[in-house]
Amino acid sequence: MCGIFGIIGERGPESEKALVRGVASLAHRGPDDEGVASLPLLKEPGHAVGLGSRRLAILDLSAAGHMPMKDKETGNCLVYNGEIYNFAEIRRDLQELGHHFTSGGDTEVLLRAYDEWGVACVHRLRGMFAFALWDAGEQKLLLVRDRMGIKPLYYYQSTDQLVFGSEVRALLESGLVPRRLDCAGLVSYLEFGAVQDPLTAIEGVRSVMPGEMLVWRGGNLQSYSYWSLAGVARRSPATESFEDAVQTLKPMLLEAVSQQLVSDVPLGLFLSGGVDSSAVASLAREVTPEPIDTFSVVFRESDFDESSYSEEVARAFGTRHHRIELSDNDLLSELPSVFEAMDQPSIDGANTYIVSHGVKQAGITVALSGLGGDELFAGYSTFRSLPRLLSYRSALGLTAALARGVGRFANPLEPTRFTKALALLLEDYPGRHPYFLLRSLFLPSGVRALLRHGAEANALAADFGESAPGLELVNQISLLEASTYMRSTLLRDADVMSMRHALEVRVPLVDHRLWEYVLPLQGRLKLDSGLPKPLLLQALPRPLPQRCYQRRKKGFSLPFEAWMKGALRNTVEGELSRSLPPEQWPLDLEAVRTVWRAFLNGKTSWSRPWSLFVLKQWIERNRCTCDELGEFVPLPAAPETMAYCGTA
Repeated sequence: MCGIFGIIGERGPESEKALVRGVASLAHRGPDDEGVASLPLLKEPGHAVGLGSRRLAILDLSAAGHMPMKDKETGNCLVYNGEIYNFAEIRRDLQELGHHFTSGGDTEVLLRAYDEWGVACVHRLRGMFAFALWDAGEQKLLLVRDRMGIKPLYYYQSTDQLVFGSEVRALLESGLVPRRLDCAGLVSYLEFGAVQDPLTAIEGVRSVMPGEMLVWRGGNLQSYSYWSLAGVARRSPATESFEDAVQTLKPMLLEAVSQQLVSDVPLGLFLSGGVDSSAVASLAREVTPEPIDTFSVVFRESDFDESSYSEEVARAFGTRHHRIELSDNDLLSELPSVFEAMDQPSIDGANTYIVSHGVKQAGITVALSGLGGDELFAGYSTFRSLPRLLSYRSALGLTAALARGVGRFANPLEPTRFTKALALLLEDYPGRHPYFLLRSLFLPSGVRALLRHGAEANALAADFGESAPGLELVNQISLLEASTYMRSTLLRDADVMSMRHALEVRVPLVDHRLWEYVLPLQGRLKLDSGLPKPLLLQALPRPLPQRCYQRRKKGFSLPFEAWMKGALRNTVEGELSRSLPPEQWPLDLEAVRTVWRAFLNGKTSWSRPWSLFVLKQWIERNRCTCDELGEFVPLPAAPETMAYCGTA
């Protein structure tokens, strides 16, 4: 697990300094080792590829895992972030083909796999990864991200340079990327509480997409898709039988967890007491004889405290359980550190920061999480509420014209169930799918009210999330949850907030082979009127305590509703009332104050004023400007995307 950074461009002292700055900004991701390499472009004299890495040693703690790692025979060079869980199997295959190894980790395995199979090696990888590989013979650079988007990778291309790295802030700290807010990225954040891939909050910076390979050669950048979740969703289901699906899932789940328990450093588990983290605890207990350390956050507020559930699970599976106690004053004191850790603005990152901090303090370097279970096994309320919402549309019987007339009397900054019903009729939601009406923070009308300059409709109609027309509704929702909320909020926050503490988080329920099997299954197998996530529960080798799943579902969140009216109130209220120069702050101050008053009066959720507070903190800390936000212009063209053919 590491942080990577690189530059392709003119060689000289300034680019070398930029490379050093970018790598140094990632020190928190890799405290164990650092390295840089400069490789000449043979066809462009005076130009070079600069590669840098900060390493968090997980496998093979020796210096043999140093990066950038260079192949002495081919001259190929690799910087890599992540874990390849089946590296031992790939290593054996390569040894049978005559390859020799000098290290015991997965980095050299990846480098040798490319030497043997070229770009086709990505099909053999099972894990979470983002890497940059310089092919010296072909004089091309590959930027590759894992299938599910667990590990991030960002890039910025100007007329004479390509800059890339594990965090947006690394690109900014290099000094090669202007600190300007991205128009579409800002709108995306206001709509969802997190900027949706491939957008970022910074103009011109884009995310490599999951299952994507970018290839730079001679100044040209092309995109190849080697795997897509939408393609998986369109596959024929392996079975129509619930019993057959359960029997197939049992060994798959055990294998996914077993592979991700491999580590040369202390390992633990986030345990909330909900179904997903408890399921991972059950599976881990089955495949390892040693008790595992588990961690949960404990609150004084009884409505949010799930300690009785997590402790019952810990007893059931014999874990060494640790409580991380948190109060509103504790969070207030931690807020500066939370915002310092935040790579892009997010309303959901503070909780992951807190639990990661507690786990790292206990001496743990790798932690497993139950993230992904709700998306894969239909655990969210959206799987049941979206069908009801769609039925309301026909039941209301209002015409669009009448809905527009009624909507004039609604305050877009105080959304209610009724205004969301009107929005459904008027298609006033982002993403071109009614699912986004349930996941949206501010509706497009609310975004227009917030932005100082207003927003054009085409900027608000960006099509986020993967789509597969013709899917049944349950699988549509699963696909959209995975390609938006899970990818751009949960996985991104899990990466950046845990790596701030040099903690690696692994997510066995986001294993791509699990998704390839479960996602195409018929929706009726995943929903049960009396049992949440029946496929997952029935496939576990050790049953969960009934109290864990026979209760109202609660996500892992902090008691912001109460805290923002208590210890956090003065801080949040003061920031939202404070004006900034227009070149720094793109929102209308009075509209922001309206959102805060609506929260205090119980007319809107805490998440809306909190999102504006987070945005303001992020803009100021990253010294961003918005002086060019006067018009919302179309996004710059992305690299041409081609179906993967194995010859990139």
